[in-house]
Amino acid sequence: MKGLFTKLNVPAKVVEIDTLADADAVSAALAEVTGRRTVPQVFIGGEHVGGCDDTVAANKSGKLKELLGGVGLKV
Repeated sequence: MKGLFTKLNVPAKVVEIDTLADADAVSAALAEVTGRRTVPQVFIGGEHVGGCDDTVAANKSGKLKELLGGVGLKV
């Protein structure tokens, strides 16, 4: 997933949950917010885009570019 944003030349904040001291709590909070415990989970401007497949599909459909543009990023 990081590679997609690098390819698009878009800065991304990546949180590697498994390296956090409170990884279980963060994972539980992620599940509460998104309904999913799997990673990656992508958020743009506070909006949950989805996981890897969702984000790749959004890129293919043009929705990702629209979302990024909505937060002031040009793709």
